[in-house]
Amino acid sequence: MKILIIALALLLSACASTNEIVPTGKDTYMVSGWGKSPGGYSGAEVKANAIKQAGKFCADQGKHVQVVSSAQRDMTFGINATAELQFMCLSSNDNDFSRTPVKREADSSFEIRKDVNIRSDRKASSVYDELLKLDELRKRGVINNAEFEAQKAKLLGK
Repeated sequence: MKILIIALALLLSACASTNEIVPTGKDTYMVSGWGKSPGGYSGAEVKANAIKQAGKFCADQGKHVQVVSSAQRDMTFGINATAELQFMCLSSNDNDFSRTPVKREADSSFEIRKDVNIRSDRKASSVYDELLKLDELRKRGVINNAEFEAQKAKLLGK
């Protein structure tokens, strides 16, 4: 019976909450929210709740929600999932009411270089091992700095 009560309490404590809607300008508002549960919450779930709250808020005024910007963060150990939504409440004949522009931003960027000498992992690993051996010889005084640099240049193909 105690286990059932504890499980029920955990389920009831799992929640996604949003703060009250705050005006930030003419017909423009902001709402933020957070989510926590034993099983975890995603920032997308919290953002979806914020969008629902914004939609209801605008509908109560006889208007439509237009998302201006949003941000979210997923739940991690010790940190709740969060989301923030900037939105406008606009009538359907308002010039600013349109299809929400989708702006994609890259999560990664790559630089293509042609001046880089690419080696296989095996060869790169053996070059690395050879450099370590040469460095050890230099540290023990078996070879001097000039000999080390010359051998290093050979290994690196310079």
